Amino acid sequence: MCAKFERFRYYLGTAQIKVLNLCYSAPTTDLDDCEGCCISDLQHNLPALIGLSDYQDCLTRANITTDTLYAVGLSPKLTLPKDVELPCLHGRFRLEAVKQEGSQSQDNWWLVDLYTSVSTDTPSTTLTQIRQFYRRHATSCDGEKFLHIRFYKREKNYAAASKWERLLGTKTKSMKQVLRNEWLRDCLEKLEPFRSLWMGFQLGSFPLILSWRCAQEIECYLEKMYRIWYTITGGETYLCDEYTVEKLGGLAPLWSAHDRSLIESLFAAGHIFPRVRDPAVRARISQKVLTVEGFVLTFQTFFKQVKILGPIMHPLRELFPASDFYPSRGEFSLDSRRLPSVRDILLQRWRERPEPNKQQYVLQYNEIDDRSVECSDPGLYSYWQLCLYLLRHSQGHQGFPKTQYRAEPSERPGWVVRLGQFARRLGFESEQISLLCNQDPNLSQIRIHLLEERPSTFFSAPADKFDAEAHSRQRGQAIFDYRPPTVTPLMTTDSATVMRVPRTHPELFLPTIWSALTQQPRYALTEYGALVLICLSFFEGFGSNSVANVGEGPQPVPSLLRSSSVYSVPAYPDSHRASITFWHLPQRRDMSPLAEYICDTTIKDIEKVVNNIRAQGQAPLFALVDSDGRLRLCDPSQILYRRKRSKQPKDVYYIYREENCKIWIMKKLNSYRK
Repeated sequence: MCAKFERFRYYLGTAQIKVLNLCYSAPTTDLDDCEGCCISDLQHNLPALIGLSDYQDCLTRANITTDTLYAVGLSPKLTLPKDVELPCLHGRFRLEAVKQEGSQSQDNWWLVDLYTSVSTDTPSTTLTQIRQFYRRHATSCDGEKFLHIRFYKREKNYAAASKWERLLGTKTKSMKQVLRNEWLRDCLEKLEPFRSLWMGFQLGSFPLILSWRCAQEIECYLEKMYRIWYTITGGETYLCDEYTVEKLGGLAPLWSAHDRSLIESLFAAGHIFPRVRDPAVRARISQKVLTVEGFVLTFQTFFKQVKILGPIMHPLRELFPASDFYPSRGEFSLDSRRLPSVRDILLQRWRERPEPNKQQYVLQYNEIDDRSVECSDPGLYSYWQLCLYLLRHSQGHQGFPKTQYRAEPSERPGWVVRLGQFARRLGFESEQISLLCNQDPNLSQIRIHLLEERPSTFFSAPADKFDAEAHSRQRGQAIFDYRPPTVTPLMTTDSATVMRVPRTHPELFLPTIWSALTQQPRYALTEYGALVLICLSFFEGFGSNSVANVGEGPQPVPSLLRSSSVYSVPAYPDSHRASITFWHLPQRRDMSPLAEYICDTTIKDIEKVVNNIRAQGQAPLFALVDSDGRLRLCDPSQILYRRKRSKQPKDVYYIYREENCKIWIMKKLNSYRK
């Protein structure tokens, strides 16, 4: 059993008890550190034991129900007879100091965490663990701090909320960022009544997660978590405790006979849901737990599994301009920070087919087999396939982005080029996708490998010999073919070996997943099965509500999550409100740059000029004057975004590779402008 959470099996709630009804019961040989145990301490209540009969009598006299004692911030007052004293497991010096002050101080109400005192229910080892926990004066978890701050702000008790906010320290900024996102705030509010879930809440992880812009995927996961626990408890949120949440989190009872057997044994031994004492209710809850589809989701599983989204969302940014990702203030609400997600942007760049094939989309069965099928939302299924592509190929781009190829804007790694080509086949359109489709993925990857083998810092080679070597290596790749498609991987296995969940698998295709979901459960999940269930938690089941007709593609999904952003593609606003001049840099430093083109600050006009420049020569390089006065390379798709940080925002410079571009790039040119 997990000692960290075992004490919650015997926890009966928090209440206010008069000091005269408290006494210290631990042996005198036990240390009882008084440091940090001030009476008004927000986080460190006194732990006390109470009999179940006295507990029920207190609830009856106070005319309250059990759930009130488990709620955040309520802590009702419980009246006990004067001759009844509850033994405390900690706080010896606090109690002795108050007892010496006289009877007036003993009428004060103290916050007390109540634990059952029946010896058969509370083993001595557990009592020792409780004493040690309170002796350490461990700070409250992020979840408890978050819940208390939210509670006191709703009650307009801003003084108490401020005290809890100070306990967050540097994580206060993280909390403000979470609350600014309206969709995330709504999801967390629904989960607030399930106090036991919040032991695994990690507030400091959200800034990184939110930077991925995967709002719909996070919303889907949290919504599913809420539905699971609401169904299990029937809305009686206090029935689940932290120990139960810790033991059930990550189990898949419908897929794993091992997990199913473990859950049944935990129920039989009374280790989980100890607050439910009615046998009929326990049987009903047990049945609901055993019928959970996929994993039993908790905050602890969320922060472990959400890591698969980072390697997906970062590479997808290669498919659209950076300006889509950072719209002007007029394009979103400053209060709710409803910024566009990666899914929002890509779906707006998806182009449906003309009638009568409007509902058709490309469904990839394997790396060499694409078919046209119909569904109710072809754009969404196309987006899911892009995500699965990156999950299949993520081993090749760990640590994205890399600086090696960023120094050569015209070259992209082979997997990025293939991603753009696949996006074009699926129906997505953008300038970035068009540029990627004009490249050879194998040749681009070979060029990058050559530069990595012989860095330009130490080596140089004539351009013709470099190209000849690259083409020679490309011809050598003709011996390779795609592997033939394999049978559908197994979701489960009869092996009892320890499983490590991977973040990639070569058989992650929608039809393969739909077929795998029709398999019969066995002893334990395979690595493939675990990865599929994680993906289903984030990506709305991949439309797997109907998987019978896999050959015909997915059927219409009854309901999908709303978009988290009321967002349209921005008109590329420009803060400088001026035209742009494109200057051609000469081959020699003693010549002045030539103003070849002038255009308005719109993406359409810039694209037109860039295409004209490209038509005049091989592989032009574009640059802007940085704040230090030096020329720095800039991808043409990012000119509007990058120029706002430029020292000369109205000027863009370009030079062709064969024109000895090294004499200009990273050099100051202020003295050469006329």
